[in-house]
Amino acid sequence: MTSFLRQLFRDKSSAIMLLTSSLIINICALAPALFVIIVLNKYLASGVTATLISLAMGAIMLLAFEFGFRQNRGAMMTTHNQRVYDPLLKAFGEKFSKAGQLTAQQYKKLDGAGTTIKNMRTSATTGWILDWPFVLAFLIVLLYINWTAAIIAAIFMIIMIVLTAQRINLSLQIDSTTNLEIFLTGLMTVVIMSVGATQIIAGSLDVGLLIGSNILAARALQGANKYAKAKEAIKQRDRATTEIISFIKQ
Repeated sequence: MTSFLRQLFRDKSSAIMLLTSSLIINICALAPALFVIIVLNKYLASGVTATLISLAMGAIMLLAFEFGFRQNRGAMMTTHNQRVYDPLLKAFGEKFSKAGQLTAQQYKKLDGAGTTIKNMRTSATTGWILDWPFVLAFLIVLLYINWTAAIIAAIFMIIMIVLTAQRINLSLQIDSTTNLEIFLTGLMTVVIMSVGATQIIAGSLDVGLLIGSNILAARALQGANKYAKAKEAIKQRDRATTEIISFIKQ
């Protein structure tokens, strides 16, 4: 992880642009939760249609900004990844083409290392790492509006990170981690809504905050899954880079 971040921040202007885009993306990502909370708690009480239209237009604009900045960040990440990995892949390709007889095991190992680095050129790993601090910020916001949902989300995030890492280390199919995310998100929703329902009956929470907090919790859990995938991808990248550099120096 340290080497990955060092490479990322080597080009300070590019790093600043990526961080700025990530900040805007994650601020805009709050729109659905805030929209639900305000509509259920404010609009339903007043019934003013103009207010609903204004809120809806504002939420749509924020979602459009999020989409646009995600697209822009994706393009910047691809350019950054190509600048980092293309020289290594070029040197590896030249050495590999001139290599003598390789054993089946050596060929498989080097071919796998090369594939790992090629995949990193178009990987979303950088974005997932940059989003992680903001995922933690979601938890802080969640703690402010519904502390029980924040605790539940934090527990499920830890479970998600641990189980996702185990599945990747066991080389299970990518569908396995996707299915895990779907299962844990559904289970977390059941727990949050059940606990929240008792809080509403007790008068310590309202419906808007309950639904909004569930949306934020789902976002945080999704971010935890992506962070776990990114962390394992970086470990694989480091191993592949070491193998390729060792091969080139032979």
